Amino acid sequence: MAIARSLVAVLSATLLPLGLALAAPAGADPDTVPGGPWPGQENTNAIHGYDELWKTLQTIEGRAQGAFDLAPAPLTSNTGREIPVVTIGDGPTPVMFIANQHGDEYVVSEGMLSVIQSLSGGSAHAQAVRDALTLTIVPRVNVDGFDAEVTDLSGRTTPWRQNYDTACPAFCEFYAAGRGYDINRYHSYSASAYDHPYAPGPDADNPVPEAIAMRLLWDERQPEVVVDFHHQGTYVDDDGRMITGSIMWPNAEAEAARLGISEEFAETVVRSKQAASQMVTALDGKGYANITRYPSTEFPGIARNAYGLLGSASVLYEARGGIGSASNGYLAQQTAVAAQAVVDAAADGSLWTSSTAPADGLRERGPSVQDPHE
Repeated sequence: MAIARSLVAVLSATLLPLGLALAAPAGADPDTVPGGPWPGQENTNAIHGYDELWKTLQTIEGRAQGAFDLAPAPLTSNTGREIPVVTIGDGPTPVMFIANQHGDEYVVSEGMLSVIQSLSGGSAHAQAVRDALTLTIVPRVNVDGFDAEVTDLSGRTTPWRQNYDTACPAFCEFYAAGRGYDINRYHSYSASAYDHPYAPGPDADNPVPEAIAMRLLWDERQPEVVVDFHHQGTYVDDDGRMITGSIMWPNAEAEAARLGISEEFAETVVRSKQAASQMVTALDGKGYANITRYPSTEFPGIARNAYGLLGSASVLYEARGGIGSASNGYLAQQTAVAAQAVVDAAADGSLWTSSTAPADGLRERGPSVQDPHE
């Protein structure tokens, strides 16, 4: 619990202003305090670029005090870039974290680096986690969408949401013309990692190598828990407080029924809510976080749903993102606290005996807030 305690102390002193807001008149966007930063003011200077990310992970590996492995994912991106995969520990319980599937949702990758750094060290807590878990962390899935030196057919440069793939042969759902695919919509939940989740029948036509790579990792590691870390925009609750994060579990009940696994899926949802509840509990009442339920869709190829359909407890975590560099640091630390809560509960076994009440009691996410200067 060392990292959690230290992060709570930091966040209590620094993140509180992000959650403050003033109520707004009916029919108007709330006035937030402070007045920004806003998505148009985002700054990636403090975020690890592709080469820097690999170098930082290699440095951590060189100093690691226990079981630690850095290796590329089973497939590269479309530009030939390798996706870094960190494996910490060699314990009997497998857990998997993936982050930054959307290239312009990068704050969570910094949160993953904090977790990796902490759990690679020589503390008794880190050693206990490594003895209990085999933790797979992919800090940035979409290595092209964040900072590849490419342009789409409109001349736009990264960071952007999609991967990089200017060709669209067929079945191009969730595709931005002349740019690429939304990686998070293309996780196979059938027998083959290469199956196209929106084409009928078995095939090997999945066009998204990054999504295939994550499923191949899932096949290899068979994690009991998968957590997928993202960003969302700026939202406020009914009291006018800025929402700093949202959480959700699998909700592909219709697809589970079609597959004849409704009973098994219902059990997976319970386990997913137990994992989500660990995050909620770790962040609740600390003053620096305001967490709600994410209003998720039911697409079965979304990572949260796909890995839930495959039988893993599965959680989506969305941090507020697309904002200034100083606030990015605070929200990266909030992400690390949420991730560490799942790690600790999985390591000591309390995850599977915990209540789902914190997740069940989450409020729905409130309305979005636009930059008042636009």
